[in-house]
Amino acid sequence: MLGAKSLFVNPPLVGGLAFTRQGRCQEREEVLGTTKPPYTLALGAALLRGQGCDVRLVDLTATRRAVGDLIRQLDAEGFRPTLILFPSTTPTVDADAAAMAELKAHYGAPLVSFGPHASTAPRESMLRAPAVDGMIVGEPEDGLMAVAALPSADAFDQVPSLTFRRDNEIVPHRAHGTFTDFLSAPYPAWDLLDLSAYRLPVVNKRYVLVETSRGCPYTCDFCVAPIHQGHKFREKSAKVLVDEIERGYREFGLTFFYLWGDTVTLNVKSFSAFCEELIARQLPIQWFGNARADNLTDATFVKRLRQAGCWMLALGIETESEETRKDMLKRLDGEKIRAALTNMRAAGIRSFAFFIMGYPGDTPASLDRTVEYAIGLDPDFANFYPAVPYPGTELYAKAKRDGLLVTDDWTRMEYSYYLLSGNGLDEPTVMAAINRARRRFYLRPHYLVRHAGDVTRLALTKWSVLSHVASRVIFSAPVTTPDLARSTAD
Repeated sequence: MLGAKSLFVNPPLVGGLAFTRQGRCQEREEVLGTTKPPYTLALGAALLRGQGCDVRLVDLTATRRAVGDLIRQLDAEGFRPTLILFPSTTPTVDADAAAMAELKAHYGAPLVSFGPHASTAPRESMLRAPAVDGMIVGEPEDGLMAVAALPSADAFDQVPSLTFRRDNEIVPHRAHGTFTDFLSAPYPAWDLLDLSAYRLPVVNKRYVLVETSRGCPYTCDFCVAPIHQGHKFREKSAKVLVDEIERGYREFGLTFFYLWGDTVTLNVKSFSAFCEELIARQLPIQWFGNARADNLTDATFVKRLRQAGCWMLALGIETESEETRKDMLKRLDGEKIRAALTNMRAAGIRSFAFFIMGYPGDTPASLDRTVEYAIGLDPDFANFYPAVPYPGTELYAKAKRDGLLVTDDWTRMEYSYYLLSGNGLDEPTVMAAINRARRRFYLRPHYLVRHAGDVTRLALTKWSVLSHVASRVIFSAPVTTPDLARSTAD
């Protein structure tokens, strides 16, 4: 079968920069101080290994290796892949496809990709990646297994979620991929990776992802998550999740876990059951994840999260303006935001708040109000990032329709650039406002005193990331633009 010898690869650095390529996440390492472990690759490797495939899994970004080095390793091992599978993202698809083309040229194996770019704009993504033979639209797992089971690439048309190339023509997918066995997914093949490459900033601990749920019932117009995984919320049972956490602790000595889901606390009843199961097993672990402020207004529930090992929760607050949140289709009340942060601080859970700058309708004055709002909320950490109009989102359609989009350059569709113009805002204005926001938030004497230990630990564990961010926050250094020509350099 086509996947008899399957090679899963997280592509290399892009112009010397590390990017996360995991589900909807497609950001530089500096955004969170870490590149996330490639959960989807590890899960895919476990699924194909279960089908009898001989599998290799390599993360070239985490290990800072080049494609040529991987080729030499595989040749020395006598492993010639019959199928090459890799994740990509909107800003990195050009460079990733070029890097993977080296593997294809050496081994003659077909290339299959997946990621948010494939789910939101499959045809455009294929046009940008001429060496790629197919891209899976939607959740990739069922598609990966179906592709691997084919007799050859000539049978690509048997996989409904695959957009593929045939006779220089792009054949569109017939269905959006869904992982039908999500609730009973196997344990990811973390044994195929060196987990020491994935460390959390501040605590400098190894960690992996534990996927709690899929699907987002919300409709935020800037987000690719519902396009990639759909709106139907599906969650694993408390026992299944804690079994996976316990296995990570027992087999790999892991004590930190990223609970992976768009809103892990969405179902208070079932997540409370998870907390009770975790507490009952008395595992010495901590976890963090994404939440919504309106799920955290019950102080008793938030306290129980902490008792169950919750270390930090990330909240998308986006803006101080209730009206702008409505325009984003972000249904979130300001009173609930304050209640959530109050409850988290009282319980001892760290908060990481995210704010969007330069959304259509914003003005220079409204950006300043958002910064004042962030300082007033006083979360433990905050990130300010520009509105990114990813292809396929309603924000992208709105920006195109209203003449706000100044470029369709996908390599700039990430948090280091601002691609809109209007209402007194353009890239220099918004990026300067973001740097000012970071200075004002992080250089407050009160903040520096309260977080002196965190800053010290970050300097010791993630100095390259800290120095890069500090150069932009303090000195307004320009953004480093990836040199795509170097992305595949040996």
